[in-house]
Amino acid sequence: MRFYLDDMIRAAMPWRVLCVLALLLFLAAVVINALLIRQKRFRLLWPALPALFLSYFLQQCFVMESLGYAHSQIGYEILTSFAGLPGWLIWGVLLALALTETLLMQGVYLREKNSITPMSVKEAVDSLPAGILCYAPGAKVLLVNHTMQELCRKTTGAELIDGATFRDRLLEGELLPACSRLFVGGEPVIVLADGTAWKLSESEIPYEKHTVRMLLALDISEAYSKTEELTQMRERVERLGGRLQQVNREIVAVTAEREILNAKVRIHDELGSNLLAIKRYLLNGGTEEEKAELLEHTRRSVSFLKHDAPSVPVRDEYELLQSMAARLGLTISVTGELPQTEPHKPIIATAIHECFTNTLRHAHGDELHIELSEDDEWVTAKFTNNGDQPGDEISEKGGLRSLRELTEQAGGSMTTKTKPAFTLTIRLPKEVEDAL
Repeated sequence: MRFYLDDMIRAAMPWRVLCVLALLLFLAAVVINALLIRQKRFRLLWPALPALFLSYFLQQCFVMESLGYAHSQIGYEILTSFAGLPGWLIWGVLLALALTETLLMQGVYLREKNSITPMSVKEAVDSLPAGILCYAPGAKVLLVNHTMQELCRKTTGAELIDGATFRDRLLEGELLPACSRLFVGGEPVIVLADGTAWKLSESEIPYEKHTVRMLLALDISEAYSKTEELTQMRERVERLGGRLQQVNREIVAVTAEREILNAKVRIHDELGSNLLAIKRYLLNGGTEEEKAELLEHTRRSVSFLKHDAPSVPVRDEYELLQSMAARLGLTISVTGELPQTEPHKPIIATAIHECFTNTLRHAHGDELHIELSEDDEWVTAKFTNNGDQPGDEISEKGGLRSLRELTEQAGGSMTTKTKPAFTLTIRLPKEVEDAL
């Protein structure tokens, strides 16, 4: 009865299906052995190689049985004899072989996943956003990732084959028309057609007895875009600063004309008073000192009224103030160097205008002294005059208040003293941007 069941199983055996299964097991064994050799895990070859030979043997057996080859040759007889074994034994051998190869494949996969291998290094390098190229002195490419390959296609229109040639073309050669090359801080930057920017750097790496050159390409698109925006903003600020300087000069000129007009009105009034005084002197007489004083006042008034505005416009603030002061009969003496940079110059010019206006209007003086000094951090300007000294503390309002606000906005300070003589002192930091 048992032999009858075996014959029934063998009669129902799908030899062609078994042939395909054996072929798949053989191919899987070939892959497993190749991976084990690449991983240098030679100890695991003792179960892998028998699995390879056994799967090949089974495949040949099933081919012979399914094709019905004659049994005249010894090799055929061996193969067909194995195929003549009971069906359950054949299926057991196939199952054991499949289980062995599954365990071996799992071990290979875990080793590939958890260990550093040449393939894992290549995959890691390819995943980097930076471009990497390593090539030997003979221009042979040793390592290149996808990012550098893409950069080569976008800049040259060709594939990266020769490392040295690609490097020379990037740094010095001709790029595609839509690409451009510039230098930022002495380092080359390649700007592509899509607006992305790549900073290049190269170095040498000792490798065994040779030296390998490495070229890196870093994506600095965001920083490059911000730099371009800052450059455009700086240009706009410079243009705005030029317009503000022109407006400031015009304001000084208009203020000067206004002060001259006010002075003319005041001198007209004084001239009328002088004429009445002269009339009283002629009618009633007086001392020689009174006569000399009347003549001096009249001469100064007439001399000022005879002078018109200069025919050639004065462009510098300091020159405008000097011209206006001279026409008003005020002498400005300067010790030291007047600052010429922004915002020092507008602040000092405003201070000069305010001080000589107060000298003429309130102190009734005709000399304004300016003493300038500086050290590593500060620029200091002191203003004094030869007019009447104020009896009380000065209440800052109008021009003095505005001057203090300008000074403090620039990070400086302003102080006023009335004793022993009136002194206005302004201190401004040299590096105003750091003070703001």
